[in-house]
Amino acid sequence: MRILHYVGSTDSRLGGVPRFVLDACRVMAEQGHETVLATCDTTDTPPSWMGATVKGAGVPEVIKVVRAGLMGDLLCRASMRALRDELSRCDVVHLHCVWSPANLQIARAARSMGVPYIMTTHGMLDEWSVRQSAAKKKAYMLLGGRRMLAGAAAIHCTAQAEYDQSLRFFPRTPCAIVPYVQDLSPYRELPGRALARDRFECLRNSGEPVVLFLSRLHHKKGVEHLIDAAAELVTRGVRAQFVIAGTGDEDYIGFLQRHTSLLGLEDRVHFVGQVKGAEKFSLYQNADAFVLPTSQENFGLVLIEAMACGTPVVTTKGTDIWQDVEASGGATIVAQAAMEIADAVQAIVTNPEKQRAMGSAARPWVFKTYDEGVLAPRFARLYSRVAASRQEAMVPVAQGVPALLAV
Repeated sequence: MRILHYVGSTDSRLGGVPRFVLDACRVMAEQGHETVLATCDTTDTPPSWMGATVKGAGVPEVIKVVRAGLMGDLLCRASMRALRDELSRCDVVHLHCVWSPANLQIARAARSMGVPYIMTTHGMLDEWSVRQSAAKKKAYMLLGGRRMLAGAAAIHCTAQAEYDQSLRFFPRTPCAIVPYVQDLSPYRELPGRALARDRFECLRNSGEPVVLFLSRLHHKKGVEHLIDAAAELVTRGVRAQFVIAGTGDEDYIGFLQRHTSLLGLEDRVHFVGQVKGAEKFSLYQNADAFVLPTSQENFGLVLIEAMACGTPVVTTKGTDIWQDVEASGGATIVAQAAMEIADAVQAIVTNPEKQRAMGSAARPWVFKTYDEGVLAPRFARLYSRVAASRQEAMVPVAQGVPALLAV
């Protein structure tokens, strides 16, 4: 089977979308499927993929495409000609990011050529997400977004809550609910705490608990609520160090830093920038609690990362998998409010027995639930079923809501 993925960028600073695309490409290639990645920006694409051909066993092929200058995310004519040539050889196309105009182009080309495609929504049709720039998104849907979703052979969501919120946009298109496949191998043998302590002074010598936020810095993540919780904990006499790791929107980062200063927390809240690789895993290990006070998250890869490192998690119902992580025993779910976040953090960092119990529950749950050996076959079945729709039409559905695809 030959699978083509398109994503605008593989820059990991953009969050979970490029990370999932890279892992999905790798997994399918390693399973022997010819896998092609088309992207405009190869920032974090593995060097070993660059220049490879699909004939190389287990290595995806990379096609660099080009945007059409002032036309924003639209692809230029030459790139679309190249993609059409590639589509003619593909069994299935996997598109990412609902609000990308380039996906409208690729989906239209695929439909005209009879090539089935999957659209992963990545939480972009969740209620909170749709409310942001609502007028523009309504226009986008009218100008081709709904046609793109209706014409898909399947929609891919990562959680039941995501499906429930987004179904109104694709009422007759089959949908598969499959968690993100991700590489858990780095978490099986962790590097230990010393690596991060050597790099970050705020982890050394204080003897105080560490509370960690690690993600893209964007207003939807609600980091200001964690900073307010830090101030509340100071008033309660609970001493801790708060580490904010990540890069993102400069205006938002500036706001967070000013907010920290106004609250007099410069000695407690530390902005350390993006952390990658073994240093990231070590940073998780140093954390007594990981907090993601998000407004919306269709999956929350960082939650799985933290739990794989044995770190207790505090997050909100804005995370579509909140019921799953809560049931694991390794997470506490709170409202996006400083007082509730402070209560949850205090309960963990002042109770070593509770902290150990949550961490001990979290780590094995991650490997049982999200191991590649569990999820990769489900993606393979999804691709096979969609590829078969080239001859056996899975869509359209005559009436009513289609059943979820069993993969």
